[in-house]
Amino acid sequence: MAGAHLDAARWRIWGCSTAARIGVRMGSMTFQEALDYVWSLVNFETRPPETREPYSLDRFRGFVRRLDNPHERFASVHIAGSKGKGSTSSMIEAVLRAAGYRVGFYSSPHLHTPRERIRIDGRMISEEDFIVLVERLRPVADAIGDVTTFEFLTAMSFVYFAEQDVEIAVVEVGLGGRLDATNVVQPLVSVITPLSLEHTRVLGSTIEEIAAEKGGIIKPGVPLVSAPQPLTALEVLARLAAERGAPTALVGLNWTSTRTALTLDGQHFDVEFRPRRGPPPGGRRGAATWGEACAMVPFGYRSTDLCIPLLGAHQIVNATTALAALELLQRRGFLTDEAALRRGLATVTWPARVEVLNRRPLVVADGAHSDASALALAETLRELRAAGLVAWQRLWLIFGALIDKNLAAVIGPLLPLADELILTSARHPRALSPDELTRRLSAADLTVPPVHLAATVEEALALAWSQLRPDDAVIMTGSLSVAAEGRMAWRERQADPGPIVRSH
Repeated sequence: MAGAHLDAARWRIWGCSTAARIGVRMGSMTFQEALDYVWSLVNFETRPPETREPYSLDRFRGFVRRLDNPHERFASVHIAGSKGKGSTSSMIEAVLRAAGYRVGFYSSPHLHTPRERIRIDGRMISEEDFIVLVERLRPVADAIGDVTTFEFLTAMSFVYFAEQDVEIAVVEVGLGGRLDATNVVQPLVSVITPLSLEHTRVLGSTIEEIAAEKGGIIKPGVPLVSAPQPLTALEVLARLAAERGAPTALVGLNWTSTRTALTLDGQHFDVEFRPRRGPPPGGRRGAATWGEACAMVPFGYRSTDLCIPLLGAHQIVNATTALAALELLQRRGFLTDEAALRRGLATVTWPARVEVLNRRPLVVADGAHSDASALALAETLRELRAAGLVAWQRLWLIFGALIDKNLAAVIGPLLPLADELILTSARHPRALSPDELTRRLSAADLTVPPVHLAATVEEALALAWSQLRPDDAVIMTGSLSVAAEGRMAWRERQADPGPIVRSH
């Protein structure tokens, strides 16, 4: 575990707000005390297991059973995937909210405060409600024993949604799907976003194994929407859907989209549905459930000039996946008209995903932490540059990663863009130190630009800023925690920006 920062103090800082750090008391506990209890549970976010063996739904089923199964008191959409599940979830939530429904949203991880994980109608759970729920659920969790942090937060969200009369909740899987705590829900629609190799020690070392774990959210008779997948992954999902009688819609085949405009403010696109009933890619396996999904939307559908304020071709795929899920939801009673669709997509927010914080000099925060997400970031930057929407003479890459990531795979797609590389460490318990990043990078067969070291993301931004020219760019990435701390450091810098080096 060389180079990892596993001390509890750093985790407390990463997991709390300013109000918590000054000890605001909301009853018998402060918010920080409530957080301290949550983080004191078995926490796979700080110390992930070596195998999938510690994961089990039995304990969590017992937990929610003692809480009178709150997840059975509202409808839900369940979303799994390797990349894009948060963006896709946020789009579904935004459209349902624009249609007038009372919508819960459970997501993970968070950027700045764990309150972000539990939202109703776009608003985070309050510190007061967070404390009350911790105090109420703690005796139940302690009686069961070995409840994990994620299980506790998931149970909190279900109780909160049920007691706040949420009509429908958008529930994002934490890790995998089959054994994830969220998999107790019986959704109206299941969604699987693009799959790639990730968390291989727990989910499996092949894309087929990962597809089987993610496909564990497929329920008997519940419609499934799948984003475009590698063929072998799609075959696994098709088999699982056929075995469980889950009507299946495939984005990229009968749901297609075309981008029509690109600006730094977002993208415009058209989307079309054609009810094709032939076999899905890879043969006739799953053809029956495929035809049933098409039958659920018997007529062609087309919507033009839709707009999302998120950048990257991958976000149009995510939006199309969200639209397919929303169309199937209409068949299950949750109606969304064209106006709600447009308003929801146009106002969706999902920070730290190719988030442009400044245009000149260009400053971008992105939470890319896998080879697939890093490749998407690199492709988006190249695309924006080719379109003349951004330009830079030098690109400063501020990069930090967590201990269990394949460093070469994540940083590799970004290095050809970088003129200067600053290796840094976020305040996450599993963050690699700059020295360890340097050692690992030296061992990789990569062409690397000049390297600088900074102990913190704030120091990394200050270092880049001290040498920045107006025609330079700064990209802060490698993990969601680096992107989050970069966003905060940038905001603080706006109060006292300091000089930018002028080119001559």
